[in-house]
Amino acid sequence: MTPTSNDTLARHKLFISLLIGSLAALLWFAPGQWLALAVQHLTHEQVQLRQVRGTVWDGSAQWVLAAGAGGREALALPQRVHWRLRPNWDASLQIELQVDCCTSQALLMQLKPDWQGLHITLNNIDSVWPAQWLSGLGAPWNSMNLQGRLALNSQQLQWHTSNGNWRLSGAATLELRHLSSSLSTLKPLGTYVVQLQGGPTPTLQLRTSEGKLQLQGSGSWQAGHFRFQGEAWAMLGYENALNNLLGVLGQRTGDKTILRLG
Repeated sequence: MTPTSNDTLARHKLFISLLIGSLAALLWFAPGQWLALAVQHLTHEQVQLRQVRGTVWDGSAQWVLAAGAGGREALALPQRVHWRLRPNWDASLQIELQVDCCTSQALLMQLKPDWQGLHITLNNIDSVWPAQWLSGLGAPWNSMNLQGRLALNSQQLQWHTSNGNWRLSGAATLELRHLSSSLSTLKPLGTYVVQLQGGPTPTLQLRTSEGKLQLQGSGSWQAGHFRFQGEAWAMLGYENALNNLLGVLGQRTGDKTILRLG
């Protein structure tokens, strides 16, 4: 090999090294706004990250719920959400979220792709969220204007997609504490429990813990579709105070309202 050939080869190696280094630096220092754009695209702009600081891998932002592009009633949590993303050698990605207003410990999620799909694991969480945050999603949440607290607890939740199908394991409980609504003068309406149970056919159960507005129902995922049916009614003596709200929740049948999804 001639000296000229050696020089050319050395220059090529240097160019490739610089290119790889530049790409690595670009990815490592990628602005957090890139992550915000990805989240908005995947959620059709119903979940947004605003006033972003930091990078894709380590940053913070306002966590906003919105009705979509241009949603006028978008609402942010009272404090910023902080995130850390860490890729692992097994091609998995660990996501750490710290939401000071609502979680006592960081939320940890691991995403691990395989040959057929994606496996998502969520750490056991114990968190409390403001119910009013849901109003940012628009109708019907903005009409109901819920007040109260949403206490979410999960146990070994895992979600796996494979060849277009998915399965869920683990369990989660959502307690809707001391809910009230602008559609009723009765405050609070009550406290309600939603229980999610994974398995071959994941199920959802709704029941009333206490309250003048009574809710109950059940649902399940079958063949990729969710179906839920339940009932809502007012305890004796509170019909007038709950009439407007019961009319919004679903179709009236006698003194009850039918709750139906799917």
